[in-house]
Amino acid sequence: MTKKRVIKGSGDMQGFRYEQRKKKRMNRMLNVAISIVTILILFFAYQIFFGSPSTEEVTSDEVVVEEEQESVDTAEEMQESSDEADKEESNSEETEEEPIEEEETEEKELESVPDGEWEPIGTEQTDFTPNFSSGSTNWSEMEKAIRYATGLDHNMTVWRIENGGSPTRARGVVSGPDNPGQPYEVYIEWIDGQGWKPVEKNQLSTNPYR
Repeated sequence: MTKKRVIKGSGDMQGFRYEQRKKKRMNRMLNVAISIVTILILFFAYQIFFGSPSTEEVTSDEVVVEEEQESVDTAEEMQESSDEADKEESNSEETEEEPIEEEETEEKELESVPDGEWEPIGTEQTDFTPNFSSGSTNWSEMEKAIRYATGLDHNMTVWRIENGGSPTRARGVVSGPDNPGQPYEVYIEWIDGQGWKPVEKNQLSTNPYR
């Protein structure tokens, strides 16, 4: 038998070469894509491990700062409250001490002295008028002068305060709680700029105003 030889034509060779070139291009594109992906992976890994702090770290830092600020604010509020309490306590102590000092001063002014050695009691009146209305400044000062002369305290009963014969002279009838049936009769005189001054004291055997 006779063998036949098959001889490839030029067209088959060109197709073979084209396939080879195509494979080379695909390999190059795959290599480039793999390189790009590798670079991106390395970039994001760097950002994660060495880049800006995570959201949890930032949140944690903010919480710590807020807690420190709240602690400072609380301490300042406590200090202000303590200062205000100390100030109120100091004012309260001063307020409580003032009436005691005034009472001691008044008791000293009304301290009994031997009859006939009385002095004017002082006055707040700059323009004296013989006002016998109960509750007026002049009335209060007349009562004070009578207490001074008799030695009676604020429990003194005032039976009568009236004109004593002139605009600058007054007569008062008063008694203490223990002896209302034998009151004192006290005469006082007005001294300009110095107030009322007791000038005479008598103890009555009966009370004409009971």
